[in-house]
Amino acid sequence: MTSVWYKPELADLIISRSDIIFTETQSIISDIVSGRLDISDLVQNMGGVLTSTEPENREKGMRFYTKILKEMPRDYLNEMQVKFISKFYIDRLKDHHCVVPPVLEGYLALIDMTEYKIQNCTDFLPVLFREISCQAQLRQDRYNIYTIMQKLCDKDIEFMKYIGTDFVYGVISAMDGERDPRNLLFLFAFMSNFIKTVPLGHLVDEMFDVISCYFPIDFHPSKDDPAAVTRDDLANALCPCLCAIPQFGDSCMVLLIEKLDSNLRLAKIDSLKLLVESCKTFTPQTYTPFLRALWSSLNREMSHKTDDELKLVAHEALAALVGKMATTADTDQAFENFLKGILISAQTTIADATTVAQFVKGAKVLLTTANASDQSCATITRAMVPAIVAYYELKSTPKLQVASLDLIGDLYECAKNKGLLNEVRAQVSNVPQVCLAAVSRTSKEFQLAGFRTLMRVQDCLGEDLVLPFVEVLIYNVQHALDNDLLSTSVETIHMFARKYPELIMNLVVKGKCNLDNLKQDKMLFQKRLNLLTNLASIDDFTKVIIEQMMKIIIDNDVEASHVVEAMSAQMSEVSVFSTEKVTQIESDHGLIEPVLAWLYREISSSSPDSVAHGFALIANTVGSLPPEKQQNILAKFTPQALERCAQDDVFFSVIECLYSPLHPGVYNSTFEEILKVSLKVALGSENETARSKGCALIAHMLNKAEPGQQFELLYELLKVRLSACNRDDEKLCTRLILLYGWITKALLMRGSEMFLFWLQKIIGTISTTRYCNDAAEAIKLIMSESQEYLSPKQHCRISLLYKQRMFQTFSGLSDNVKQSLTPENKESYLLSWAYVMDKAPKTVLKNEAAKVAPIVIDSLEYSNKDMLVVSLDVLCQFVQASPEHVSSSLNTILPRLINLSKYMQSMDVRIKSLECLYEIANNFRTAYLLPHKQDILLDLAPSLDDKKRLVRSVAVRARSRWFLVGAPGEDKDN
Repeated sequence: MTSVWYKPELADLIISRSDIIFTETQSIISDIVSGRLDISDLVQNMGGVLTSTEPENREKGMRFYTKILKEMPRDYLNEMQVKFISKFYIDRLKDHHCVVPPVLEGYLALIDMTEYKIQNCTDFLPVLFREISCQAQLRQDRYNIYTIMQKLCDKDIEFMKYIGTDFVYGVISAMDGERDPRNLLFLFAFMSNFIKTVPLGHLVDEMFDVISCYFPIDFHPSKDDPAAVTRDDLANALCPCLCAIPQFGDSCMVLLIEKLDSNLRLAKIDSLKLLVESCKTFTPQTYTPFLRALWSSLNREMSHKTDDELKLVAHEALAALVGKMATTADTDQAFENFLKGILISAQTTIADATTVAQFVKGAKVLLTTANASDQSCATITRAMVPAIVAYYELKSTPKLQVASLDLIGDLYECAKNKGLLNEVRAQVSNVPQVCLAAVSRTSKEFQLAGFRTLMRVQDCLGEDLVLPFVEVLIYNVQHALDNDLLSTSVETIHMFARKYPELIMNLVVKGKCNLDNLKQDKMLFQKRLNLLTNLASIDDFTKVIIEQMMKIIIDNDVEASHVVEAMSAQMSEVSVFSTEKVTQIESDHGLIEPVLAWLYREISSSSPDSVAHGFALIANTVGSLPPEKQQNILAKFTPQALERCAQDDVFFSVIECLYSPLHPGVYNSTFEEILKVSLKVALGSENETARSKGCALIAHMLNKAEPGQQFELLYELLKVRLSACNRDDEKLCTRLILLYGWITKALLMRGSEMFLFWLQKIIGTISTTRYCNDAAEAIKLIMSESQEYLSPKQHCRISLLYKQRMFQTFSGLSDNVKQSLTPENKESYLLSWAYVMDKAPKTVLKNEAAKVAPIVIDSLEYSNKDMLVVSLDVLCQFVQASPEHVSSSLNTILPRLINLSKYMQSMDVRIKSLECLYEIANNFRTAYLLPHKQDILLDLAPSLDDKKRLVRSVAVRARSRWFLVGAPGEDKDN
């Protein structure tokens, strides 16, 4: 076959042995590129196959030539050669229908040639549109025709505009009747730009008709399609086409309103989304004749009782329409009339409301309208705030009065965010007086609503109302038992203090809440401490309040513990005390030293809970300091802490609260000693709290040590110390396994490969009956999250994908112990898997479904609540996303789920098992389910009488779905 392409025999070879010659195209291209073969000579040598009387042979010839063209360098052919080949392909369009597919494919490749001139298409397109009936071709060939159109537009859109309506008509004719979802998705994406760019001339109506016939999209992909186009994909792509240009306006509105008034839910949602999209393109005048009909439809859909998605989209559509019409506020009466209609409708709804739900329905319409534009916000606020104030004063139903206060606050915030307060000042000026009337009532609901609304409208609060508000607030702080009311009262006083610091200082801090005057009444003292500590975050109050509190702690007053507790609670709230503020307090008032002194006095004689706030306060303060100040704190307080810890392990908590919150890189010569002490406490202390803190501090040090010498020194010291431990001591081994968990977590979170060494040790113990439960607890520790340890608050290093990495590593290592499992340790093995799966990303679980599914199914046999909850969650995911991985095990899964639906130890397990049964019936093929249907229906009956209402509700849903399995009208393939 050597160089047969140089001879006329090439044609015979293509006809008789095309499978062989097709593999030689790269050699042919090499000869053409090197100049040994001219491409025109190649065509001449193919003459026999290209002019054969048999269409099948001519198809082979064109397929061969197209393959060469597709593989040829894009910049090789010159302009004359491209023009010659273009005319050649144009001529082939007139050939037998079986020749057309390779012709289309070849012309696509030709357009990509560097020297292809757009003028060539003036000969190609008329022949294409005249000779080829697009919709009579196969799917791929139709796709190639559409792609040719797109590539020509991308190459020179100005020339395509020059061709004019002939090209537009050809495009319309080609796509008219297309039904394939993949082609439609491509077409919609292409047409949304094409319509905006190429003038349609007199074909505007024809273009809209050919696109609008697809609206609304009614399509459901096959579950067996690996790359299925979804209905939403098509709907989202079609929407911009229908409103691409203003000329579509009237036709689009008629179509939109017609579908909005239909009974099809998806038609309504698509129509509402189309209305939102159209507001980006159409002019306000487009909507004017249709405003009454549009408002009627929108109002109806926003009033839907159960369909939250439909209501949400309707509100989005209203906002878009109001925003568009507002652009003509000063030039057209249509917007004013439209807004007036909305106001009247919403006012009627609110006035007639007998329930909060009815009130909220009208309120949401008003807020959506107000948020849509500055003009609508000003109009709605000016009209509604006085009306709602009157409504509050006249309405007797407490819940509706509370709801009206919330609406006033919402409208005020809307006006404030839009910078319109000056325009509505007259209407909102008396709102604080209404809030005062609300908070003066004894009802908790009225007071909460009044204070919250007051905080929102604080800009219009006059100084004359501060005193009566403060009287109520102080009374609440003194007497209120409800935590919500207490915290809201504190927050409100905080607002007053920022607005009127001098007044609050005299009324509250030096007056009614003066600490010296309050210590006689312990209950009053404790309640007002939180208020004072909160106010200490304000610069004008910091010095006075902190000094009073420090004096109580230094004097070891009987109330010192309550002061420490209040400071710890408030200063840990970042929204109240910034890190800069905590640093300032430590610098100016020396917070850590007196609190430590108090802890040393109290720690031995008090319960752990009573001093825990002190350790939390120190840790939060140290963590807020910059690195250089942390170094100074360590140098100052470490010697005494080590000395006390040597006397009693209970003092280790002092070391832990000093060293755990350090910034990465903070290091001094005592770190090795601290690590040794931590190890001693973690493994040898009989105090469980001290042991936990010892493990946590070791983990913090490993996690935050700087890479290089600092990390290596600590890590090697740790390994040497642990290697010397006695493995025959059962108690010590249990503590070691837990410590391994902390070490693994610390290294894994910082992204160190060394975690693998310690994880192997843990997984190795799963196969031992004595320590398998300890290993499972260590795995749980690795996967768990806590704000107290190894969190961003303590400046720890946290790799973004550490949970995914843990899953993948655990999955590989667990295979090593799987074969050695016994009935005694298998539950711990499965429990470990549950802890890992619980925190693993869903996409990772889906990718490993083939491996994880058998583990999940095995877990359903046991009675461990934690394991069951996770396993049922994962099983539901597989049933929904990867049913093929569990369908073969239905005979095992179904009886276990039925058994768990009666699991009396946990309502969550019962609910999740019933949800799984529902998903199985909803996602599996009918043929798989029918053999089990009658048994499942009988077995689900007891759950209908479960003592918990939530369980009964899910049971009804699951049993109803199983009842429909195989019913007339059900898709047997689903």
